[in-house]
Amino acid sequence: MKRRDFLGFTLIAGAMATGSVRAAEWPDRPLRFITTSAAGSPLDSMMRVLGKELGDLVGQTVVVENRSGGTGAVGMNLAQNAPADGLTIVSATGSTSFLMAEKDSRFKPDDFIFLRALQTEPSSIAVLKDSPYRTMKDLVDAMKRDPKAVNIGGFASAGFHQYVLYRLQQKAGFSATWVPFQGGNQALLALMGGHLNAAVITPSTASAQVRSGDVRLLGISSAERSAFFKEIPTFREQGYDVVETLWRGVMVVKGTPQPIVDKLVRSLEAVEKRPAWQAFMEENRQDTLPLAQPELQAFIAKEVADRRRFLEALPR
Repeated sequence: MKRRDFLGFTLIAGAMATGSVRAAEWPDRPLRFITTSAAGSPLDSMMRVLGKELGDLVGQTVVVENRSGGTGAVGMNLAQNAPADGLTIVSATGSTSFLMAEKDSRFKPDDFIFLRALQTEPSSIAVLKDSPYRTMKDLVDAMKRDPKAVNIGGFASAGFHQYVLYRLQQKAGFSATWVPFQGGNQALLALMGGHLNAAVITPSTASAQVRSGDVRLLGISSAERSAFFKEIPTFREQGYDVVETLWRGVMVVKGTPQPIVDKLVRSLEAVEKRPAWQAFMEENRQDTLPLAQPELQAFIAKEVADRRRFLEALPR
């Protein structure tokens, strides 16, 4: 073997050995979880339960930080500037795809390694119990009569929930002005406070209020009625062919050694089998999106391309 080839082989072998050593030691320090939404949101709840279960599993403390803002850009920027050692884990959702799809976005799907999509649920239209809108048709008719008379909003600008409203507008033929919030729970608070007439949110955001009867869901965007919300008709049932779901998961910055990525994925899969996690999923009415890591990476790349077409179609 030539000396140059030998040196190249030695460097590669050394790098592989270093990655294996790091994986064997991971996690040798506390884990940092960055949550890209406000405290109390469904994403925040998922990250905190995941942090506890993962921490118990790997024998390390997990510190959860809420870094909302910019539809996730604030938290993602922090993660990108942290070492690629698998110790900093950042939340990712369907809204992350919208952020990456923006024309001038500084983030691309291959800037991160998407580890696992742990939850999925539809969007919904929520109103107060005494709202005059008893059905989706009632709300649509009101929007057709006078869009400015109906305040409607939800999490983020040009994100998943606005996309659902956009699709509904296309199918039903009405106009609307979107009111954005930093989190779905903040949109719910605005609804409860009378500042919104309707909120486009995930059903789990208002699960307690739905159970108490203070909030009603007019419809959900799943293909069929949810096993968790059997009494709520789908958009499609009510004549509006809109089917969309939002996923939630976690990712690490690109450059994280593959052995550590593999160990993280195995650990997350183990968490999903733990009774506490399964009870949390049931209590919060969450479904799963069981994609292997390479499949998830490809799924998100396609989703970003689809969302980019939507953003390009929005009025300037």
